[in-house]
Amino acid sequence: MKRTCTFLLVLLIAGFISIQGFSQDKKEHKHHSCSDSSKFEMQGVTIKKIGKDSMVVYVRTKEMKKWSEFPPCPFARKGKYNGHWAGVELGINGYVNGNFNMNFDPQYPYMNMNTARSMVVNLNPFEFNLNLVKNKFGFTSGLGFQLSNYYFTGSYVLIADSAQLMGFKVKDANNNYVSLKQDKLFVSYLNIPLLFEFQTNPKRNLKSFHVSLGVIGGVRLCSYSKQKYNSIDQTYYLVDDKGNRVASYSVNDNVVRSYGAYHLSPFKLDASFRIGWSFLNLFSTYELTPMFQNNQGPKLYPWTVGITLLGF
Repeated sequence: MKRTCTFLLVLLIAGFISIQGFSQDKKEHKHHSCSDSSKFEMQGVTIKKIGKDSMVVYVRTKEMKKWSEFPPCPFARKGKYNGHWAGVELGINGYVNGNFNMNFDPQYPYMNMNTARSMVVNLNPFEFNLNLVKNKFGFTSGLGFQLSNYYFTGSYVLIADSAQLMGFKVKDANNNYVSLKQDKLFVSYLNIPLLFEFQTNPKRNLKSFHVSLGVIGGVRLCSYSKQKYNSIDQTYYLVDDKGNRVASYSVNDNVVRSYGAYHLSPFKLDASFRIGWSFLNLFSTYELTPMFQNNQGPKLYPWTVGITLLGF
């Protein structure tokens, strides 16, 4: 509301200046003279124009608290239940095994993560709200896009077209192991939330608290692996855990993206928890379904933790 009032005040001042300037131009054109001053008053504000190009604005702070005569912003929700889904979110993501820890099976060394670099970005453009109790408890749904990056600590190349997920170390023509500058898996989803939320103040002011619980269903849209090499225009070799060459390939660019499903599950279901106070909004999810399809990869369950950068 304060932003709306400030915006209207600026428009009012600008309009006043324009009107006065237009009136002044007419007077100068007809009489080649102008009045010394003119004044406009409203509740809490007095605008006084002095001479041709001077203006003084007097503000009475005690009366500024009464802005009821201003029309509300057309985008305001007028105190109705308004959930916390739409916006832009940033966080970190990772995964755990069935025992809720990150000690992965030695059979899958290529899945060891660099969690500090593994970022997730959520773009949630659409939101639907249904009030259930007194505009403080309601149901929220909508639409969103999840962009997850899983960075790995090792230098492996994932194979997308094998019978199950596989990863191989890389050697150069001199039979030396190659250290990749970057090695990651990117996965994007289309998400639909089903959330129940309680909030203390539907007006979303500085003293508003909210908490929500629910699930988020997702459909995988795109996935690819990405490696960044130090050298190009040479032949590299994929090697097994004993160092034996199993395949060769050439690299013509420092950055190589290989698109594929990588045996990822086409659908997912996340448990979601959100909590916030004023402008501080935190979110977390835990995937209830395995990351990879049954018997086609390690049994891992992704999680995310982050903060809302922009809510609307």
